[in-house]
Amino acid sequence: MIEVALGEGPADLVVIGGTLVNVCTGELQEGVNLAIAEGRIAYVGEELRGLVSEETRVLKAHGLFLAPGFIDPHCHLDSIYQVAEYARWVVPRGTTTAVTEAAAMANAAGPQGVKWFVEDTEGLPLRVFVLSPSMVPPFPEFESSKGFPYEAFEELISQGRCLGLGETYWPRVLDRDRRAMERYAEVLRLGKRLEGHSAGARGRRLQAYVAAGTSSCHEATHWEEALERLRLGMAVMIREGYIRRELQAVAPVREAVKDLRGLMLCTDFADPEMVMESGCMDELVRRAIACGFTPVEALQMVTINPATYFGLRDLGALAPNRRADVVLFEDLERIRVKAVIKDGELVAEDGRLLEEPPRYNYPPQAYRTFALKEVRPSDFLVPYHGQEARVKVMEVASETITRAAEAVLKASGGNIPSDPGQDLLKMAHISKHSSEPRLALGFVKGIGLREGAVATSLIWDTNNILVVGVTEEEMAFAVQRLLEHQGGLFVVRGKELLASLPLPICGIISPRPMEELARGIRDVERACHGLGCKIPRPFLTLQTLPFTGLPFLRLTDQGLLDVRQRSLVELIA
Repeated sequence: MIEVALGEGPADLVVIGGTLVNVCTGELQEGVNLAIAEGRIAYVGEELRGLVSEETRVLKAHGLFLAPGFIDPHCHLDSIYQVAEYARWVVPRGTTTAVTEAAAMANAAGPQGVKWFVEDTEGLPLRVFVLSPSMVPPFPEFESSKGFPYEAFEELISQGRCLGLGETYWPRVLDRDRRAMERYAEVLRLGKRLEGHSAGARGRRLQAYVAAGTSSCHEATHWEEALERLRLGMAVMIREGYIRRELQAVAPVREAVKDLRGLMLCTDFADPEMVMESGCMDELVRRAIACGFTPVEALQMVTINPATYFGLRDLGALAPNRRADVVLFEDLERIRVKAVIKDGELVAEDGRLLEEPPRYNYPPQAYRTFALKEVRPSDFLVPYHGQEARVKVMEVASETITRAAEAVLKASGGNIPSDPGQDLLKMAHISKHSSEPRLALGFVKGIGLREGAVATSLIWDTNNILVVGVTEEEMAFAVQRLLEHQGGLFVVRGKELLASLPLPICGIISPRPMEELARGIRDVERACHGLGCKIPRPFLTLQTLPFTGLPFLRLTDQGLLDVRQRSLVELIA
């Protein structure tokens, strides 16, 4: 490296004549050459003397901008698609590094599932770091999943590719839950990061969460929430993905602070359509610019800021000794990526990878993670021998928030059925890990189905099975289709399968191409809307109905949970 930097030996690759976006100083430096050797940058400057030999590859960058490879500091790559398929789409658009959670795999398939997932991230043109699953499941006294014990956490957190503990819900930390305290202590001892999920935490509660060691949050929904976190030394990851888009509401924090080093952009999760159409991090840079950040500031939020936050000292900038991850693009505001270099190798040009990424083959046991074999319509009966009953109802307040309500339902034949006329549907949360049906029943308002049923194994956080339907027969039929395919989303009417998205790998991942997955999600949502569903994005809302990480009333496999009160409530009031 010293020889190349001094011009005493040739580089492996030289990028000539670009305009360097210097994220270290905020400058634009014209006419810059990059000399790359052994996968790292050896020299950045105007001189070419001694850098080029007959064996040196020369890449002309006149008229192009040069920026470090983009980093997504918070995403969930362990559901829906395989990581190689994700890389096929995002690397040509400039993303060379991702930091991903692994809790979905832990809930769905335990430590073995997480090991499979880590193997799925290897050998790709995308550098993937992982975060250890934290509280799996978050409330074991009220919900069940495969689990991720301390021994598995201890093994994973010690690995170099594991940058810290995944998002841990603040109530569990402030409760001083033993699992949280043990994991926090070990991560602090190792000097790694503690990723936060502080939705709803303010004032003393937020301060206590930070005092415990929590170092970041991606849940700020407004610039004032972001400012409160920045003032406490928390890193703020501005979320702009499929689940929530908060960049526009958070962007005014730029005018309130003088130092933007604590700000980053993240997707949290990008669905197949976003991955294909927007390209993820390059799109987030464009949106940040449109919201008032300068182009350099926007690029810093996906390069040097996340690299510095995670202690990735050899990433995030185009400077000597840094890994040679380079994005060559046109137009400083529209960010039209022309070529991508990772670890000193040209990996993508004109929107395509130069080589197809290797595909990880999950072992056969990954396709057999459901202990449950069969359900019957009788499993979904709500016994009641009166004429009508007042029941507790989970009401859909928004795409991800529910509230508690009550309703009166008529009983029939000793059972309380759904009442689509009142928009009251029966739902069940079923454990996937029990050979005999172990489930809890409830009623939900706001879905809008007039007929049919929908079953899914892609649910936050437990990744068990959730089914919502008009009749018990349709609910059973939908779950049976799901079990036949070992996971996914299935929409039925009567005995007819209307649409499906099979996810046979641990019940949450498909080996199919991104195009097919996007089409499958559209088909599922179209079928739901055809049955009367009035939720704009049923694919998202169905995942969140059992989610205990948000208020207020949620259905777990053990019953209706009042999240705020931390207590199960009776279905029949």
